[in-house]
Amino acid sequence: MVKVEWLKEEYKTKIRENEYLGIGGENCFPFQGFEGSIPHLPKIALEVYDTPCEDWPEAVAEPYRDVWNDPVTWAKEIEKRYQPDILCLQLSSTDPMGQDASSAEAGKVAKAVAEATTLPLIIYGCGNSEKDAKVLKRVAEVLPKKVVIGPVQEGNYNTIGASALAYGHYIIAQTPTDVNLCKQLNILLSNLGLSLDRVIIDPTPSALGYGLEYTYSAMEKIRSACFQTNDDKLNLPMIGNIAKEVWKIKEVKVDDEKMGDTKIRGIFFEAMTAISFILAGADIVVIRHPKTLSLLRGWLSGMAGKEGRRQEAGGSRQEAVGSEEKSPQNIEHRTLNIEPFDIIIQSAFAVFRELGGGLADEVYKNALFLELQQHSLKAQKDVPLPQPLIYKGQEIGRLSADIICGNTLIMIDCQDKKGLNQYLLSSRIQNPESRIQNPESSGLSYGIGLSFSETLNIIYVDILHRLPP
Repeated sequence: MVKVEWLKEEYKTKIRENEYLGIGGENCFPFQGFEGSIPHLPKIALEVYDTPCEDWPEAVAEPYRDVWNDPVTWAKEIEKRYQPDILCLQLSSTDPMGQDASSAEAGKVAKAVAEATTLPLIIYGCGNSEKDAKVLKRVAEVLPKKVVIGPVQEGNYNTIGASALAYGHYIIAQTPTDVNLCKQLNILLSNLGLSLDRVIIDPTPSALGYGLEYTYSAMEKIRSACFQTNDDKLNLPMIGNIAKEVWKIKEVKVDDEKMGDTKIRGIFFEAMTAISFILAGADIVVIRHPKTLSLLRGWLSGMAGKEGRRQEAGGSRQEAVGSEEKSPQNIEHRTLNIEPFDIIIQSAFAVFRELGGGLADEVYKNALFLELQQHSLKAQKDVPLPQPLIYKGQEIGRLSADIICGNTLIMIDCQDKKGLNQYLLSSRIQNPESRIQNPESSGLSYGIGLSFSETLNIIYVDILHRLPP
């Protein structure tokens, strides 16, 4: 048999790394780690607005209506409840065609939000070049810490670029959907004296079915020019500020039975738009709905070579985003209790963001236990499991669970489903009649294995096998 060598592309250029946001550094196309190195997974940002959002569709207004009159409270609530990678403040009140809030007012809000959150912060102006020049200049002056500000456009790059240079902020350079215009703006910023290491590309957002293919194509061209021609004016991280574009289209608002449940339709439109941006090369996507965040985290985990929770234990498409349809199958699915499960995963991501990888397992176990307690979840640590290990008919020892939270077992430094399944079996009460009458009473039902190395690796097991794979 003739052995055929696997041909791989090798690129000399890598994307500039942004240490503040933890993005960039890859020297290959998205998820093609077999050809290069991808030190960071794409980051997900949830947005906060500086003014109430009365025109939002009900599906996305519901999670925020009780806090959207106060951006500071809104920011705190997002960090506490959802723990995104990044927070994005949208200064929409400054739009001259709307409230036309002053730069001083915008500066006060931006400063208050920056002081209220520990997450990395992106601040977007209204998109009006002239007004953003005034607003973002003021924001750059008053902020107590370094952040990312944008959009910087050809009409205001001198003003905002100089302010970012003076105060040490990062900027988002936005151009129409065109690779040459993108490169030209980056050259102008470089000529201004601003290091391109502090610049993120915004190729102009679009939504699924509303121009997404044009943006996708432009982003592909930017990445191709970077890697294939070693262009050091295009090897910058990219951002997709997509939420506003998604949630204004008619498909996420119209109530039509033929199009399915309105409450979940927008979530899938947002998730598919975000996924398209990431596949085209985006290092950050800005989204709005917290359930989109859960979907994207599961998808990213699978794309990075890990098992996605939704595939192992999430069941149907509608259940994954909270459908209220009460079929017997969906009632069965709901025993998984999606919200605590999400909190466990979010807590694991929070621990990884704070501590990084490579520390002792005990450190991660203690940190995760504290995170779960802060979310008011009842958790136990180092719990002996009832069933012994048997080898050739003889008991050889007993296992203990790192953390037990509800009916879920959590193991640290666990990368093998077979091993995780063994821990779950050791938690079971071997009483077939009891198990048939009440499966939940016979032991732990779900397992999460976590490995904190260069990336956070997650595996899942459902021992009852009730949910479709």
